[in-house]
Amino acid sequence: MKKLLSVVTLLFVLGTAKVFSLGIGAQGGFPLGGALTVKVDEFPCVFAVDAQIGATTGFGLTADWWLANPTLSGSLGYFYGVGAGGDIYLGNDWATLGIGPRAFVGLNLFLLDGFFELYLQGAYQPSFNIALFGDEAKGGFDWLGGGLSLGFRFWF
Repeated sequence: MKKLLSVVTLLFVLGTAKVFSLGIGAQGGFPLGGALTVKVDEFPCVFAVDAQIGATTGFGLTADWWLANPTLSGSLGYFYGVGAGGDIYLGNDWATLGIGPRAFVGLNLFLLDGFFELYLQGAYQPSFNIALFGDEAKGGFDWLGGGLSLGFRFWF
């Protein structure tokens, strides 16, 4: 009886409550690179994580807070907001950590009844770079950080 009641309760909860929709996708752009993105529709923050493997290895993370996402026409909209980003780059005998604020603006288009999202985003991200160790590590402030990204997300 306890098992039956548990199953019925679980089916009732799953059938009547929409907790959130989850968007997962990828983006790439200039400067060259790619990232995995995650967004929850009930929370106006988009997270992106990227990695660069090679002679120089780098890992980055951004958290963007969408201030608005109004509709322009039909399923086409625009978005803008602020956020923060950070990365770490590792060479043979050096390492650099970079952190900074972000400001961004973009266009997004929802297709297939909201299941598939395409977007184009421009971001400005100045960064403060800290030389962790090594002679080739670069420290200082970079006023020209940022880039342009094209991406997609699937919404579940």
